[in-house]
Amino acid sequence: MAQFGEILLKSQRKHKLKLLFLSTSSLDNPSPRGRWLPLAQELAKLGHNVSLLLLHHSYDKLPKIQRQKTYHGVVVYYVAQMHVYGLAGQRRYFTAPKLSQVGLQAAFALTFLSFRLGADAIHVCKPQPINGLAGFLAAKGLRCPLFVDCDDYEAEANRFSGLWQKKLVQLWEDQLPKYATALTVNTHFLQERYQKLGISPDRIHYVPNGIAAGWTPEPAERSILGLRNALNLQEKQVIIYVGTLSQISHSVGLLLEAFAIVEKELPKAHLLLVGTGDDRVLLQRKVQELGLSAKVTFVGEVLPSNVANYFRLAQCSVDPVRDEAVAKARSPLKIVESLALGVPVVTGNVGDRAEMLQNGAAGLLVKPGDAQALAAGIVKLLKDKALQENLVFGAQAQAEKYLWGKLAQDWLNCYAFNHS
Repeated sequence: MAQFGEILLKSQRKHKLKLLFLSTSSLDNPSPRGRWLPLAQELAKLGHNVSLLLLHHSYDKLPKIQRQKTYHGVVVYYVAQMHVYGLAGQRRYFTAPKLSQVGLQAAFALTFLSFRLGADAIHVCKPQPINGLAGFLAAKGLRCPLFVDCDDYEAEANRFSGLWQKKLVQLWEDQLPKYATALTVNTHFLQERYQKLGISPDRIHYVPNGIAAGWTPEPAERSILGLRNALNLQEKQVIIYVGTLSQISHSVGLLLEAFAIVEKELPKAHLLLVGTGDDRVLLQRKVQELGLSAKVTFVGEVLPSNVANYFRLAQCSVDPVRDEAVAKARSPLKIVESLALGVPVVTGNVGDRAEMLQNGAAGLLVKPGDAQALAAGIVKLLKDKALQENLVFGAQAQAEKYLWGKLAQDWLNCYAFNHS
């Protein structure tokens, strides 16, 4: 393989580097929507040519006219069906034979389009079997470098229909990065994990999740007031959770246990759960069992353009976590978004969260996996107005470090890696 440093220099002289990002999910999912698309848009602003090749949750129902769209200079292609059917909360899982068929068809479609488009580099977004195989084959066929972005601990964070499926994902997650020119990771936990698997530290580039400049335009006060009235939140102390409704990988059940403690001390407290997921029904049942139905609102899925208005209703946001690998491997978008909006965060001291919250200057860190500790942190924040004001200032200052415009430069360092 030719030295990629030479390819990069040549492309920079042309002011354009042609990159293909390969993902196994759609823009309805957090990573494509919150990580790869905004990052690609920042690279496009710098003159690079970036395309996202995605799979769709219901490809058979997606009109052909919507299978190729341009988002602020980035072309997004939907090429085949995802490994599951339907959106989170309404998903249908394929049988093993059907999953194999769907997976191979998707891998072939990603590979074929990669060959057709051509690239200076292929970047696999999550080292999973479908896009991993496609990326590996495309990079070999096009004789271009292969890069891998690891933004989660896939084998531990996902639901699997059988042990075989988990083992297959684990195999690709552990082995594919070893064949890549370089890796991008979004947490120090993943950085250390891949070093332990034998990958040289200089091949691993740390790029946490970020937020686009301008994501937080000045709110329309009438819209905020209307939303507050519609949700009956007048005079309420609002706590918000934004993300996947899951018991397994996002510990929303832990938040509900903590809120049951909070509302006894703060009768005006109200919890907003924004998002959906496979465990929504289970969590609704848990709310009923805890006697919290009047004080917890399941908002459901919200358009990304409207998420900021929901954050603005709250005095604090919460990222409930346990001390486990899944939490350590995540760079939560919900924290970055909350910081940007000046909404203090309460979360467990796991993984990169202390760094993200500047060791408590931009939010409260509590003992992970402990409902009592989480509740105490929320109560402390809601009761102490001076603390709230200090954390609002700290949050907004800290958010400046997580702008995609700055992080895109770190990402580009990955492509400058010289590999023969």
